[in-house]
Amino acid sequence: MTIFFNEIYNVVSSGLTALQAAQATGKAQKNPVSESIFLSAWVTKVLKQHSFDRCVVKTLQEWQQQSRTMGKNAQLKLHFERLAETYAKVTDEQGQSIAITSAVMTTFYAALEQQDWLVTNEYEVNRKVSHHTDGKASLVVCSAQYAAAINDEGELVKPLSLYIRGNVQQFIDIAYQHSILLFKITDYKSKVKFHGEYIIYPLNTGTHLPELPTRIL
Repeated sequence: MTIFFNEIYNVVSSGLTALQAAQATGKAQKNPVSESIFLSAWVTKVLKQHSFDRCVVKTLQEWQQQSRTMGKNAQLKLHFERLAETYAKVTDEQGQSIAITSAVMTTFYAALEQQDWLVTNEYEVNRKVSHHTDGKASLVVCSAQYAAAINDEGELVKPLSLYIRGNVQQFIDIAYQHSILLFKITDYKSKVKFHGEYIIYPLNTGTHLPELPTRIL
């Protein structure tokens, strides 16, 4: 079965390569309007030709619609570049996604605490609960779900919910620094009152696009 992570990485890499080749031969100009027109047409072509696995078709269709309604403001090139950069950071030299382990999670928690986040991971979250944080940014992880998600080798093998309240972009950026991608379920209402729910997947293989970290130019 084709994995969304690998296929969407292939899509954006292929699109950027096609754009570069077109610019090198003079078929596309190096300006935002020309680049948007080219990538919009490229997305339409690969959809018609079924060039990529069906797991990415919905995402391609969304990009096609955005480019039609927003024109250059859809910023497809920028979006492709950011996705390519993001995925490159969480893959190894063979292009395979990096495993998330208990050791990675421990260092991730420590990095959050250094930024004054309150990390709570010793309790079960099996119903709607309130969690008082005294105004601190907060991460809550269900202890039972975590135990079930980590195998005997210390590797994440099942999706894991992270309940978050605070500066979400900061959280995304810190997770990314530890090669963890976040996938949003809700940004506010969840089992933990006033916390949003995000999921991390084994090998970062979510079935839709992840939340993107802040781009460092």
